Amino acid sequence: MAPTVIVNDVADGDSRIGTEEASHRESLTIEEAVDRVVDKVTVKLALTLAAISLVIVPAPSGTYIAVFTGYIPYNDWECTSKKCFSLLDEAESRKDFYTQKTMCDNDLVAGSDFEWTYNKQTFSMDWGFYCKNESKLSLVTSVLFIGTFLGLVCSTAIFDRIGRRRGAMMGSFLSMATFAISSAANNYIILLFLRIIYGFGIIIVYTGAYCWIVELAPQRLRNMTSNMCTLAGWTTGVFALIGLNYLIDKWQYVYLATAGMNALTIILFFVLPVPVSPRFSLIKGRKEEALKTLKILAEMSDNKVPLDKVELLYEERKQSYLEQIKDFRQHPNMRRETLLGMSVWFMVALFFYSYQFGWSKMGTELHGIYFFAALGEAIAFVIAVPLCRVLGRKKSLIFSFMSVVVMNAVAALDVRFSEDWSLEHLASMLGSIGAGTAFVLVYLYTGELAPTSHRGMILCLSSSSARIGSFVGPYVNLLYGVTDRRVPLALFAGLSFLASVVVWFLPDTTGRTVPETPGDVEVLAKMGNKGKDNKNEGA
Repeated sequence: MAPTVIVNDVADGDSRIGTEEASHRESLTIEEAVDRVVDKVTVKLALTLAAISLVIVPAPSGTYIAVFTGYIPYNDWECTSKKCFSLLDEAESRKDFYTQKTMCDNDLVAGSDFEWTYNKQTFSMDWGFYCKNESKLSLVTSVLFIGTFLGLVCSTAIFDRIGRRRGAMMGSFLSMATFAISSAANNYIILLFLRIIYGFGIIIVYTGAYCWIVELAPQRLRNMTSNMCTLAGWTTGVFALIGLNYLIDKWQYVYLATAGMNALTIILFFVLPVPVSPRFSLIKGRKEEALKTLKILAEMSDNKVPLDKVELLYEERKQSYLEQIKDFRQHPNMRRETLLGMSVWFMVALFFYSYQFGWSKMGTELHGIYFFAALGEAIAFVIAVPLCRVLGRKKSLIFSFMSVVVMNAVAALDVRFSEDWSLEHLASMLGSIGAGTAFVLVYLYTGELAPTSHRGMILCLSSSSARIGSFVGPYVNLLYGVTDRRVPLALFAGLSFLASVVVWFLPDTTGRTVPETPGDVEVLAKMGNKGKDNKNEGA
């Protein structure tokens, strides 16, 4: 006779009671049910999860699009006025003359004293964002994170009410519309407003898709699948944006092309065979929907486990947003872990985006620089899997933060390899890999610390904290123009070290049972290492 799976999801979360009515019956949590059904990653399952991750392609495109469409070509211009030619005659070298320092120190004006010779048209060139006005470009870049912050605050109820899949779909439609409208923006204020709006949309896409993928994966394979899918979606988006901007000369058309790419990803929501997370379905009381998803996952995994007579027993959770907030007061360990996690998210986002928005200061070949930066991100996603396998979740995260500390210390040394490359450039690229690895791991780590019933809310709160750091990050790069370069490097190193200290006080989730409710968090905190399943150690 087919085994019967009985899942109990108790509202108060103090325990999950499994009753064995007979020897052929088996009590399993929904976490254990997914582990049983998805016993291996087949090509079909891997392709499906990778396809889900492709819906996040617009997220990195929207994040970095202002870097390309607003690029200030400080080294691509030529004199047109007597004032400028006079300065050129006095210069020791023509090559060293056409720089940001010459332009800004002498208050040269585009259209009067010089003309841009850059082979592409950016909105910074159109609207005069250079020298004293460069902070406007920084605002266009960072204002996105105001939108993502607002999106996360507002979406804390979205994912736990309408689901991860539907929430991501809603955000994707919103981001597509604002990408398209941005191509017609004719002034600074309109572009700022639109960037806030599509920041609102793309963070819902990213967070919703990530939750969706994580909750379809079994515990022992979650690290591999989530990192693989993040690699597929995020890296594809970055490389796609680099390619579009390389081929398209006008910034308006780059926005249109990105909107078209967003439209293609929306199709995936309607063709993917997997509906919603079985965990979300069960919490909402839709046991038939949860069972349907389990059957689909079993087929994709080539698992012949019979599910026709599976019975999912549960206690339906009808919990409002305010009731979820009250749970933080009633469950101190969940509150403590969430607050510590939020501080880590803030710090890693600050120095991660300082890296990502600062590459244009490292050379004149924008596409080449960002290509290698994107390659570094891909390396970070790839090494996160074996790193977790060797060190575990917690130690891997601490190791990543400490690598950023070391690389920033190395970058402070004055060593040049050539005219275009220095030890700072190399160390910064290696440091960005550590920062990228930390960012990948913090998603996985938070997802496993948070109980299923509150995972959407906790991920949104944590990511909201990261958005504050993301907003500050691009402005840190302005310190390079007003103080010694070692000041921002020391700041990044200090924040990285502090983040590693905070992680030290969090529990290690390696091989540990993933909590379903706030009560489970308290139980696991009391059990400590006893809450780990040795068969999953190091997975």
